[in-house]
Amino acid sequence: MEPPVLSFYGTEPVPLPSRFAQIKRSLVAGHEKELEASWARLIAALRDEVDNIASRGSSITPSIDFTEISNPSKKADFARDLKRYGLGVIRGVVPHADAQKAIDETVKYLETKHDFKAPTPQDPTCFDFFWSPAQVRTRAHPKVLQAQRFAMSLWDNDADDRMATRFPIAYADRLRIHGANIGGVGPDAAEKKASEDPAAAEAHKAAMELLGDFASSTVIAQVDNGSLERWESDGYGRGGTYDAVFKGEWEKYDPWDPTYRVTATPDLYNGYGACSIFRMYQGIVALSSIDPGMVRLLPSPKLATAYFLLRPFFSPKNPPPERREGPEWDAFLDVSNWALDAEQSTIIHGAVPGHAQRLTELWHPHLHLRRTLTTLPTLQTGDYIIWHPDLAYHITSNPNTMASRAPTPPPPGENDDGDDDEAPINKPVSILVYVPAAPLTQTNALYLARQRKTFQRGHPGPDFDSTGSGLGSEASHSGRPGETEIAEVGGPAGLQAMGLAPFDIAPTPTSNSSNDGEVEDEDVEMEGTATGSTNKASATAESSTTETIGGVSNIPVSRAEAEVARMANIILFPDRYDFYMGTRRSSTATKRKRSSDVKDEEKEKGKRKETSPSLPARASNKVVTVPVQVKQEQEKRADEEMARRPSQQGQQEKERKASRA
Repeated sequence: MEPPVLSFYGTEPVPLPSRFAQIKRSLVAGHEKELEASWARLIAALRDEVDNIASRGSSITPSIDFTEISNPSKKADFARDLKRYGLGVIRGVVPHADAQKAIDETVKYLETKHDFKAPTPQDPTCFDFFWSPAQVRTRAHPKVLQAQRFAMSLWDNDADDRMATRFPIAYADRLRIHGANIGGVGPDAAEKKASEDPAAAEAHKAAMELLGDFASSTVIAQVDNGSLERWESDGYGRGGTYDAVFKGEWEKYDPWDPTYRVTATPDLYNGYGACSIFRMYQGIVALSSIDPGMVRLLPSPKLATAYFLLRPFFSPKNPPPERREGPEWDAFLDVSNWALDAEQSTIIHGAVPGHAQRLTELWHPHLHLRRTLTTLPTLQTGDYIIWHPDLAYHITSNPNTMASRAPTPPPPGENDDGDDDEAPINKPVSILVYVPAAPLTQTNALYLARQRKTFQRGHPGPDFDSTGSGLGSEASHSGRPGETEIAEVGGPAGLQAMGLAPFDIAPTPTSNSSNDGEVEDEDVEMEGTATGSTNKASATAESSTTETIGGVSNIPVSRAEAEVARMANIILFPDRYDFYMGTRRSSTATKRKRSSDVKDEEKEKGKRKETSPSLPARASNKVVTVPVQVKQEQEKRADEEMARRPSQQGQQEKERKASRA
């Protein structure tokens, strides 16, 4: 009988169904010696990594001002540190006035509805809203989209990658609210309920012990974008994302190569809040100032990832001591105390179906989470913090770590004197909006089509209510932003990010208003695919937001990008775009190899070439234009050919009869 899959909250790892033992055996088969040797190298490298992170503290986080993302020198410095430590802050992305307006509108928006689902005791500041003014405005904000293009361009992208980073798409995630008891829920309300109900008090205490501040007896960090999927062949194994790690060659693993992630499946279990799209960064936009301590990150995208991937295959020979310090603890951590399991168990530490990956002090002792989970520097209003999708993070629910000028409206009935102009100021409201950066891919376009429907209906994002979790609907909320508001904030690019306007391979034209206040219709189409339908939503936008961003948008469109945009338009707008396959077959490009593999091949040949023949030819950077007339001309020639065939057949028959005579 299979053991039950229980909650991951607890001190012991959860046994999984027996098939996971087979998954682990298949991953190590034939690589046992290489894995043992790589584990020893990894533990030694981690020791130095931990010391480096602990000694540098919050100064390890690179930052760049939004106004400097086009500066080559500043960009190079930021990119170097971002790729080394996996995180970065883009300062001043959202202007103060826009941030404050979003907070004010959101407070009013949420106070109009009181029947929403309260946050869990484990995370009382995370609210299950998706279409509040703060969220919709931030996702569509032109400077946020510019920052995303800039950040995604820093990956090791290739012209053949089946994605388009010039087209960031919006992903409906939740938001965090501190200092407010909106609708009678929130961190303060949870504490009040705990003081009145002994059972609630016990649950609140247990939750804070597991996921609270660093004063707790244990620290738990989270890694998004799946958990068990990282070990499964149908998950990240589809693209071979972590093959180098499982073969005992973690040094060759490149966390910034998107080629092996585009085809991966990060959510096999339809888990609540489990992201099912390809994200290049998880991110948070601070609409309020945030003091250090609110967000902590483990800045080690390569070593820490390799460690938690290999941890389930190794076990200590001697159990851990009670005290996590001193000679006994050092002896426990020493590589000589650890060995590859002769028989693999079903346990994958911190991973259960449908949940994010968890890292704990007990299960992942070599990471020294109390020393390596680094406090971010103070985030000012409008700052955008981004981090690699494999990076572990910890967010505290301490309401004292945030501040804002926006007051919390009084509870209903406390200000009924008819004077609504001067509302009494209560505890300040602070809002953080989750805004991941995701490129346009075929899979992401399929998700965008589903998300667009939930946006139009006011329902939760597809990843958060696919199993009927009962989060409720925002359809009846007064002031819920719609397509018009997105166009006003973000223009055509904002509409494209939400799947409300087609993706162009040329810059989107600026709309022109006539003298009588009406807006002329603009044909927004990608040449060779559009049927000529008019995109009225884009025409109502005030201006284009596809200008050059940090030297990104002016790069010529590759064939792969054009094909991704074409497929996305077919998926999102099937009534406007024809599914048309060209008559010429393009040459089949071989799968791009990791740079480390190419170097090994060159070394074996005894010489190094500038262009390895094992690498695929890079696609042309010319804009792909397949005019509609080409399709019509081909169809015309085909009709003429069919018409000529009867006469040709008759002439051939006459010639055969003449030859017989």
